Amino acid sequence: MDKLAIYLRLSLEDAQVMADGFDKGESNSISSQRAMLYAYILSNEELRGKEVLEFCDDGYSGTSMERPGMRRLLKEVKDNKIGCVIVKDMSRFSRDYIELGTYINQIFPFMGVRFIAVNDHYDSRDHAGSTPPIDTAFRSLLYDLYSKDISVKVKTSVENKCANGEYVFGQVPFGYEKSKEIKNTVVVNEKEAEIVRYIFSLALHGNGSTQIARILNEKGIPTKTQTRHPERAGKGGRTQAWDSASVRAVLNNRFYLGEMAYGKSKRKYVGSKGGIAVPMEDWKVIPNHHEPLVTLEDYEKVCLFRKGADTAGKGEKNPLVGKLFCGGCGYSMTYKPIRGKNKYRRFECRKHAVLQIRSCCTYISADPLEDIVLTMLNRELMVRGDAAKENRNLVSFRKSCIARLEKKITEGRSRKKQLQAEVDALYESYALGEIRAALYRQKADGIKEQVALLTAEEEKYEEELKRLREECRRAGEDGKQVIRYPHLEVLTQEVVDVFVKKIYVYKNKRVEIQWNFREDGKETECSTVPQ
Repeated sequence: MDKLAIYLRLSLEDAQVMADGFDKGESNSISSQRAMLYAYILSNEELRGKEVLEFCDDGYSGTSMERPGMRRLLKEVKDNKIGCVIVKDMSRFSRDYIELGTYINQIFPFMGVRFIAVNDHYDSRDHAGSTPPIDTAFRSLLYDLYSKDISVKVKTSVENKCANGEYVFGQVPFGYEKSKEIKNTVVVNEKEAEIVRYIFSLALHGNGSTQIARILNEKGIPTKTQTRHPERAGKGGRTQAWDSASVRAVLNNRFYLGEMAYGKSKRKYVGSKGGIAVPMEDWKVIPNHHEPLVTLEDYEKVCLFRKGADTAGKGEKNPLVGKLFCGGCGYSMTYKPIRGKNKYRRFECRKHAVLQIRSCCTYISADPLEDIVLTMLNRELMVRGDAAKENRNLVSFRKSCIARLEKKITEGRSRKKQLQAEVDALYESYALGEIRAALYRQKADGIKEQVALLTAEEEKYEEELKRLREECRRAGEDGKQVIRYPHLEVLTQEVVDVFVKKIYVYKNKRVEIQWNFREDGKETECSTVPQ
């Protein structure tokens, strides 16, 4: 409890404020906050020499307590590891005056934590047992109002910059880059632009998005990630390549017409998280914002060619969609219903046509696949139904173990209370001069060791108790599901969602199913059946 904690925060709005000149923002930088707080600690004899823990949130708003650094700080406070929290001013801790008041008036005093806001000349120790002075409460309210005011100013500033043609967003679309000469402008990146133009030319010659992706991969044309972040390419074990989705993202982007759109989302209220999507017709669009890479005529031709393709996939659904993966490349498989030239329902590996990986399964017919899954599921339910009957004794044994662990935990906690009473009595004897300091220290240390052992045992028992309770819960859930579905006649979406985790299909049409059942806290092994 002798540890000090300093908390530093700089929000994106603070950074924008600095840039726009609303405030002398340098004093709010992380480095300046850190320097000020350490200087304050060194100048205070009572605080000097104590261990200092630092918690920082860079780029987080003060209107919410959901910040990584703040969460870590409050956890340390909860674990009784921090005795004092120091901030530059109250607004660094929180700009929500109600939440700030809750911590100052209730939580920190209850936890025995001292709270210091240097610039506000506030030290909770000076107000122990009383409410903060009116000027402090009023100041926290002003912080809240100030935060909302700044949010409005920043939003207005961004909108004004967009309206004036400035590009104030993060990453620029593929084919462009931010100008090094003129701030907040975009220019053509010729290397990337050639790829974009080539994609549109392929589309104009009647190639679909999948065909275009295959051509790009065959020619070894790099993707956006490979071009801009080669160090990230290949992460996760998957081959970095063009696919139909990334091609469509290029073909559907009106940025290549020289247009810049903004106002695509809005917040529910000032300071709220996330946003609400705005309909496309309500977007604010600036034409001739930058150099186009494609003409309006060609763009509309491509859209016309793709109109039928965009709606082709809508219609019949299959319960196995989202559960099926190619065993060769690991990518999800796409459902193809009976339509047009398709005489049979089937699932296709969505990467095979693009990557031409030899180990891909290419496709599997939907009818025999559904029969396989249904047969295997019924067999699994029958086996588990028999096992559930035999499992009653195991469940009963687990419950008896739970009862014994709960008893041990209760006894351990009772013993720790007794030891704490012994420590209190020992200290009283020492304070009255009945025992010497050395004896007091010796006995107190001995009791402390006993408490530590009891705490370690309790943690071990709690972990085991958690495991046993989870096993009982899962066994009960599995048993209920088995009873609910004794025998299945048809494969429904509900049944698949309940029992099936993943299905892998291999080149030889071998099928592996991972169930959602659990045994001894682990997933069941995959079942394998050839088609």
